[in-house]
Amino acid sequence: YPLAVFPATATNFAYSAVDDVPQTRGAPGGLRGGETRTWTTDSDRGIEPPMYGFDGRVWWMPLFFGSPDIPHIGPAQNPATFAAAFADCRAEPPATYRWTATDGLTLHSPNAKTTQVSVGSMPSWAQAEMSVTATVGDHALVSYLAVTYGTNAAPQVHLSLDIPEAILLNSNEVSVAKIAAAGWSFSSDAPTSGVVRASCLSGGAKVSAPGLLGEWQVEADMSATATLEGVAASTETADVVFRLEFVDGGATTAVERATTVVRVGNVQIPSAPASGLVVLTNTPVAMAVACEPQEASGLLSTRWYVRRLKSNGTYDDWAAAGADLGGTALMFMPSVGGVYQVRARASVAAGGEDERYYVWEEDEERTLGPGRKGAMKSLGVVSHEWQKSLRDCAHGFLGSTAYLNLEALPAQYGFPAYPAGDLIFKCNIFVAHRIVQAGLPCPRTRGWFNSYPPLANDWAGPAPRIGDWVLLAPGEYPEPGYVVAEPDVDSSGHVGIFDFDGFGISAGTSNVNRYFEPRSSSVGIRKLED
Repeated sequence: YPLAVFPATATNFAYSAVDDVPQTRGAPGGLRGGETRTWTTDSDRGIEPPMYGFDGRVWWMPLFFGSPDIPHIGPAQNPATFAAAFADCRAEPPATYRWTATDGLTLHSPNAKTTQVSVGSMPSWAQAEMSVTATVGDHALVSYLAVTYGTNAAPQVHLSLDIPEAILLNSNEVSVAKIAAAGWSFSSDAPTSGVVRASCLSGGAKVSAPGLLGEWQVEADMSATATLEGVAASTETADVVFRLEFVDGGATTAVERATTVVRVGNVQIPSAPASGLVVLTNTPVAMAVACEPQEASGLLSTRWYVRRLKSNGTYDDWAAAGADLGGTALMFMPSVGGVYQVRARASVAAGGEDERYYVWEEDEERTLGPGRKGAMKSLGVVSHEWQKSLRDCAHGFLGSTAYLNLEALPAQYGFPAYPAGDLIFKCNIFVAHRIVQAGLPCPRTRGWFNSYPPLANDWAGPAPRIGDWVLLAPGEYPEPGYVVAEPDVDSSGHVGIFDFDGFGISAGTSNVNRYFEPRSSSVGIRKLED
């Protein structure tokens, strides 16, 4: 076959046909062989058969590449030297050259066989593309290079965990939002593969963080936010460690953040006896919320509130009991008397908040009163010492059966005896005895020569005055030690002594107890006139 060789100056040239395709493929027209075959070529080496009056042709081009293939340009290699090179040829053919590079790289000799490449502003890590083209005759050979550059030898991933220093434990009791905002983020200097894993390593306390924990395939910059809530099946508290890691092959990059799970307990008044606290106005009352672990108390900020019982049995709105003192303690100094409930709202920075109250720590003896564990408890503040004395005298008779309606009651405290067997409700007699026992004047308004004490209906009203005892004026607040009575048009009514929490200590059908709960609008409350 009349075959031309390219370049025309090539010498010592040989070619061979490679039989590497199935025989079912037909040969190009005009190419003859001993059998029907198709001859195939590489991209820069070829054979064209003679056809349609044209001579056949064999052509060949050498291998061409940019050298060296430097994977990374760092501060120590800036500038770096690149050169074009041929291979698979006896002599390098004459050529012209042209280098190109993407933004970020500067080519010092873009039209030379060899050039230096420099980076003006060195980032942490970036990618770039370069190419060099060699033009040989009317043929162009191109080599592409992938280059990275920056202060780091590999792409840097950035992991960030935004976890509060402490979070409040949800103890499934009276509470508000005990949750904390949290989140993580992942970014990379360049597109990368791998996975991001967010996990929580915890001790006895655990953390609920829906949407924050798990494993994600990296596709781009990523982030997640969630609310954390401390949960525990026991009373244990412990530090909880969050871990965020990026895993790419065998390489792992990770950050960890610890948060303290804090349990806030109920309001404690160390000076309060189990039977209830009654103090004079302007008496300092120290109170605090319990905190576990104790060393975390410095992370808490606590706001305190109180509310006062009104004479109709409802309460005022919660009002601040003082400035935000930080920590967990308050010195409460009430300037006016009344029955107070206490609330504390503890919070940690970005870690949620929790409301706690002054409550009953244990059940009150069921035969004596209604106090139940976990129910709100009150503290009593009196304006005069006599109120505390009268309340204490009444409290000392809790559980007594001396005033049962069928039992005999001897003459005492200046009042007549009551015989056994008479169905006489003695709640008013109990009140009269306690008033005298406390050294206070008690009116005698009933019986022959007014020798018997007032009935419960008398104490309830409507007379504004019974002896030295006067009804509270509208807007006045009840206090421990006042006489409280509920009228009953079908009987004599019921009367007792106001206790620390607004319940009345009275003589009931089975014993003296605190089950009298005066909460109706018809209740009459009397105090000794100032």
